Amino acid sequence: MSDNGVSSSDKKTLQNTSREFQYNYRLLYYYYVDQDKYLGEPQDYVDKVDMQKMYEKEIPWDYYDLYYMYAMMNDNFTYYVDASRAYSLLNSLRQSDELTGAGFRLDSLAFPDKFIIQKVTKNSPADRAGLRAGDEIVEIEGVAPTNETVFRRLAVATKGETITYTIKRDSTRITIPVVIDSYLSPTVELSFYDSIPVIKISEFVANTSNDSGTYGEFVQYLRETEKYKATIIDLRDNGGGDGDQCKAMTRALLSKGDTAIGIIETKADTIRKKQAFDTTFEINTADGIAKDRYFVFLSNNNTASCSELMIAGVVSNKKYPIVGTVSYGKGIGQTRWITPSFSIASITSMKVIDKDRNSYHKYGIEPDFSIQDNDLVLATAAELAKDMKFKRIAGYGKTNTGHFAKQAVAQDTMPGFYLLPEEYRKKFE
Repeated sequence: MSDNGVSSSDKKTLQNTSREFQYNYRLLYYYYVDQDKYLGEPQDYVDKVDMQKMYEKEIPWDYYDLYYMYAMMNDNFTYYVDASRAYSLLNSLRQSDELTGAGFRLDSLAFPDKFIIQKVTKNSPADRAGLRAGDEIVEIEGVAPTNETVFRRLAVATKGETITYTIKRDSTRITIPVVIDSYLSPTVELSFYDSIPVIKISEFVANTSNDSGTYGEFVQYLRETEKYKATIIDLRDNGGGDGDQCKAMTRALLSKGDTAIGIIETKADTIRKKQAFDTTFEINTADGIAKDRYFVFLSNNNTASCSELMIAGVVSNKKYPIVGTVSYGKGIGQTRWITPSFSIASITSMKVIDKDRNSYHKYGIEPDFSIQDNDLVLATAAELAKDMKFKRIAGYGKTNTGHFAKQAVAQDTMPGFYLLPEEYRKKFE
C-alpha cells in the first residue's frame, strides 16, 4: 500500500508519525469493516494517550499511539500487540497447548483395579516410544503400582528424564523406556454416551498432536466411528480459532453442491483509495466423508466464532438439531498481519453469512432444545441421535447477546491493552 488514502490536509500529520503507525493506519483504513464509522483522522490518535497507564502496563513508549488508535475501534477483536509480546501470542493462535509428560491416559473408569492405557496422544513421548491403547502397566521402574497414588508418585519426572514402564500386551511382558518431553495437546476427543459417539472439539488450530491439526483429529474420529449412523458433535465452550480448519471440517459433513458458508471480506482498492468488499461462498466440490451421517450439535453461550461458522454451515444445509443454549453471536472474522516492527495487528475484516445470506452476528444461533443441565443436554442429544428424524426448526437469536455492546470510547481515555481478549490479557499480565 503506497498511498494512505487520507485527505491532503491530514497527510502532514501522518508523515510525521513512525513508519509503524503509518502502516497500521492504512491497515485500518482499508481493512477494518467499520472503518467508516470509527476510524478518525491520524491526528485523532497522536499524543492523546494517558502515558502513566501505558507505563504501568510496561508498553514500550514508541507504541503508545498505536495502542490508543486500536482501542478507539468498536470491537475487542481488533487490537494491536507490540513486538515484545507478539511471539507468545502468535504461538498461542497457531497451536494447541504445549504439555510435558508421557502423553497417555488411563481407563480408570472401565478398569478401576488395573492400569490400562485408554489412549495414547499422537506424537507424544509415549507414542514415539511404542506404548499403545490397551496396554496394561504392571510396573514402573521395576515397582508394581498398588494404587493410583503410588502410580502417580512413580510416574513423576521432568523433561529429559526417562521412565521405564513394564506393560502386559497380549499376555506378553514388554519393558518400554519413555523419555519425558513436551508435546502438543489434542483438540478433539471421542467418547460415547448411551452408545452414541460424542466428538468434542475444544478449539480449531493448525498445529496439534495431529500433523493436520484439528481437522486431522476430527477426520480420524469420523473414520473410527464410520459404522455409526448418528453422532453428537460437542462445541460447547469452543471459542473458535483457525478459519481454514473449521471450514474444512464443515465441508466434511456436507454433500457435493452444498454451500458451507459465505464470507463478506474487505479488500484494498488502492486505485480509488477506498475500501471495497468482496463476497464469496464456499461450495462443496465433492461429497464430504460423513455426508450421510445424522449429527446433533451441542452449543452454549461460549460457542463462538469458528464453532458458530461450523454449526451454521452444516445445519443451514442439513437441518440437524442443536441442543443447549444460544451461542455467543460472533459472526465476524479477523485477519492478522505481521507489521514492519514484527508486531501483530488483528483487524476485523470479515462478516460471516450462511447460504441464505443470513447473519447470526450479535444474536447467536438458537438451539432447537434450550437446555442448560449438562446431563439433560447429553440425554436429549442421544435420543435425537437414535431417532434420527428431527429436522431443525429454530433459527438465529432474536435478542442481542450483549457481547458487542462496546461503544467507541472517549478520546481522553486509554483502554488500549485492557481491550485485548481476556485470554491474551492473562498471558501478558
